[in-house]
Amino acid sequence: MKKIVSIGLLLAAIAGLVVLNRMRTATNAKYTIGILQTASHISLDAACQGFMQELSSKLGKDVAFVIKNAQGNISQAHALAQQFHNDSSITGILAIATPALQAMHAVEKEKPVFMSAVTYPEGLGVVYPATNVCGVNDKITIKDEVAMVIAFVPTAKTVALLYTSGEMNSARMAQEMRKELELRGLSVTDFAVSNESDIQVMTELACRKSDVLLTPTDNTVGSAVALVASLALKYKKPLFVSANMQVKEGALASRGVDYFESGKRTAQIAYSVLVEGKSPADCGIEQSESENIAVNKNSLSTLEMSVPKDLEKFIVFM
Repeated sequence: MKKIVSIGLLLAAIAGLVVLNRMRTATNAKYTIGILQTASHISLDAACQGFMQELSSKLGKDVAFVIKNAQGNISQAHALAQQFHNDSSITGILAIATPALQAMHAVEKEKPVFMSAVTYPEGLGVVYPATNVCGVNDKITIKDEVAMVIAFVPTAKTVALLYTSGEMNSARMAQEMRKELELRGLSVTDFAVSNESDIQVMTELACRKSDVLLTPTDNTVGSAVALVASLALKYKKPLFVSANMQVKEGALASRGVDYFESGKRTAQIAYSVLVEGKSPADCGIEQSESENIAVNKNSLSTLEMSVPKDLEKFIVFM
């Protein structure tokens, strides 16, 4: 037991030194970017990595990053946003996902705020003539996503929508998905969770009650997508997601956003503001673009399915 405690203390000390070093580096850099990430999961992590890699490639030693993660806690997101607002060394802020953007914009009206992994920014009060917010949204083309689902499973009659009821973006996208699915003659049932502890029960229920599982961009479900995917495979039900990176976690397919590329594009916009002097309002908010359909080869095999011929040119295996 003493060895375990000692190792734990050592790891904590190393982590503390890393954070301290990051803070020291930030104070010496010409541009210091605060990164407020809503939670940790593969899509949001990819957006962060893409942003940092692209901006570092453009600015080198002139840029440093101070990273804070709310770990899905809204109150924590607001507390961290206030810290960035109060820190005079911070040049600009990257807000990753809606709760982070909402928290950041509530307190910061002067420093530029770059957003990534936000689906409906126009409904958050951040889009107006003199806004300090710009970046890239992650809204998918729902018609194309539904068409993909039908192409993969043409015999499907019932679809389960798995999402978090308390996430505004997710609930809104689920409504749009329901409308499109019903227009295509499919029966749709909502399986809404309130928190991560509900996911296993609701996923198993969805698997028993439907032919196909579909989830919009959702931070809570995204954080547990590996569990959702494993349950879907156990029940031999295809799981379609709305973020391509989540296919790596076992979901069958997605015609959604490449968050790494989206993060890179957000960094390019940040460069325009920080270095070239463009205003956030002039940069605006761009739509993410991705024609690729991400497919998990192992899941495809486990489900004994094949890629539809008319989609073959779009497929990227993960």
